[in-house]
Amino acid sequence: MRPRRGLSLVELIVALLIAGIIGLALTRFVISQARFISLQDGLMQARAGARAGFNVMVQEMRMVGPGGLLAAAADSLELRVPYAMGTGCAQPSGGNQGALLMPYDSANFASASLSGYAWMDTTGLYHFVSPATAAVSASYAGDCTATPTPPLTVPPGWKTARLAPSDPATPVGFPIYLYQTIRYTIAPSAELPGRLALWRTVVGTPDTREELVAPFDTASRFSYLVGNGLVATTTAPAVLDSVRGIRVRLVGQSELPPQGRSQPSRFDLATDIVFVNRAR
Repeated sequence: MRPRRGLSLVELIVALLIAGIIGLALTRFVISQARFISLQDGLMQARAGARAGFNVMVQEMRMVGPGGLLAAAADSLELRVPYAMGTGCAQPSGGNQGALLMPYDSANFASASLSGYAWMDTTGLYHFVSPATAAVSASYAGDCTATPTPPLTVPPGWKTARLAPSDPATPVGFPIYLYQTIRYTIAPSAELPGRLALWRTVVGTPDTREELVAPFDTASRFSYLVGNGLVATTTAPAVLDSVRGIRVRLVGQSELPPQGRSQPSRFDLATDIVFVNRAR
């Protein structure tokens, strides 16, 4: 019987070399996949942050009416945002202005902070009364249905309100709306020190400031669409009445750099929001 022959040293070295090559390839594949997943996760975080900021701003900016832009800069803007609309009624005694309001979202109405109200005269010019207070009650229906003003019918679901102070020139039956003053700012984050965040401030007494989303890249900014041609400018014009819209650019970032990279992932998102800003 012939003795059984084992592995030679050369065969053992070749086997170990092949195993090493396969192991190295598998290691590189696993690392590559881990970095790819980390990169995709970072991009998703950056995109989610940018979109979350837009979801809040776009909804309010599209509501901006005549004379609604109050202040503008590359990193901040201040707006009059309507949250209830209707028509003017009689002016009862006690320094109030009667108003008939269209059906509104009760949650938005309850959370809003009234800055003032605006009414439109016979020439189409809007007048703003600020500061102001508002009280809503079914018992105020008489302000809209009583003489000597032309009686107005209160449709189902509409609300009657008294606003103070009253503006003696407010005509009965002309458009009126309640608004709050909102300020958006791209400023240092409180949640993530050293990074930028989008802040929303309800201007009042006192102001209510809230950090909406973070972090953002320093390229994030507001630009302004000027004139009928909607020409974008990075510097707000001196006459804000010429602004017809806002170009919002939010460059979202991931909180941490993806694996194998030194900088956070970025997602650049921009959109134009056009509104009626002219006072007439």
